[in-house]
Amino acid sequence: MMNKDKAVNFLDQTTQLAMVGFVASLPVSIAFTQSSLFVGWVAWLLKCLVEKKWNGFKTPLDLAVGLFLVSALLSTAFSLSPGESFISLKKFYLLSAVYFIGFNVKSPARLLELIKLFLLMTVLTGVYGLVMFGSGYQPRLLAAQGMAMTSGGIFMMAGLLAVAWCQYSFTSVDKPNRILSLIFSGMLFVSLILTRTVSSWFGFIAGVSASLKTWRKRAVVLGLALVMLASVVIGVKNLRWSFMLFYGNKSTSWDMRLSMWRMGGDLIKEHPVLGTGMVDLGLLLKAKMTPADELVWQNIPIGGHLHNNFIHIAVTRGLLGLTAFIFIWVSIFAMLIKLIRSKSHITVIFARGIFSVVIGFLINGLAEWNFGDSEVVTILWFVAGLSLSIGHLEKINENHTK
Repeated sequence: MMNKDKAVNFLDQTTQLAMVGFVASLPVSIAFTQSSLFVGWVAWLLKCLVEKKWNGFKTPLDLAVGLFLVSALLSTAFSLSPGESFISLKKFYLLSAVYFIGFNVKSPARLLELIKLFLLMTVLTGVYGLVMFGSGYQPRLLAAQGMAMTSGGIFMMAGLLAVAWCQYSFTSVDKPNRILSLIFSGMLFVSLILTRTVSSWFGFIAGVSASLKTWRKRAVVLGLALVMLASVVIGVKNLRWSFMLFYGNKSTSWDMRLSMWRMGGDLIKEHPVLGTGMVDLGLLLKAKMTPADELVWQNIPIGGHLHNNFIHIAVTRGLLGLTAFIFIWVSIFAMLIKLIRSKSHITVIFARGIFSVVIGFLINGLAEWNFGDSEVVTILWFVAGLSLSIGHLEKINENHTK
């Protein structure tokens, strides 16, 4: 009996250590993130085997995730390139992080520890990025990432979670962390700005607005967004005015996106129900180019994705996949809205914070394919997993009080 207890304890500690590695590496290394997730799942499943019981639980996201997987399998079966589409199913491995986090965060204290760890590691990458940017080695703040759009998405999501931590610190007994939460928020905001990714800026503003309680406060934030939009327009027309905030020719970048979306619309008409399958769209888009598109691209190689989550899903998964995709967000929002109505202070604060992160992700994804960016989407699954754990802890507390 003791040997079984020791084995269970060892596997539980291994799972928790793997979760720490997973969270700490989110803004740093996707390879280590994936490896930690694998080790964590193996330890957790072995624990279930040793205890001869399933330690998971039913969640509000099960139906949506199941339907999304089914739509992906159908799209793959009827894909233009079934083999390539089948390989792309590996992305669902990252989605499993929702359940790994949800099943293994067992207390509010652990929830706070993981959030602080994620924010600390993101701030450290931001410090590194600031040094590299200030030294002229990075024209846009990349931190530990290879693309500014990726770093922008990471800093945007971390910044929104830091805002929630600030709110918690200033409205609870967590006084020692008040100054630290402000410092973290400030560092993440500066890092986000210097990534020069406009879509991430708008995602952050939309997320902050969504996290506020009153319409008056939201109006102030949205007013700032309008000022920001005006500055973008002016910056596009006169890049000298932009003072290092904007990078590249935003007008050309926007024209390229419009061109992609038009070509994507043509592909949707050809494959409306199940899409093309999860394949690289480069050659398909090139075949759809009109003379006007060729003038926009001017022999620049076109990428294999569409810089918009909803359009890309509609093209690759068809209207069936798009419906399943939208249902995921509806399910997440429904779960979070229920948690926001809780009587628990920590539940309300961080449910609202996670709500803001999801809003920010979706707004960012209107001009980027961030759902296909492993580093960014894994952070989304991490916070979605936190919401599952919050909801489960709420149920446990309710049962204890009955």
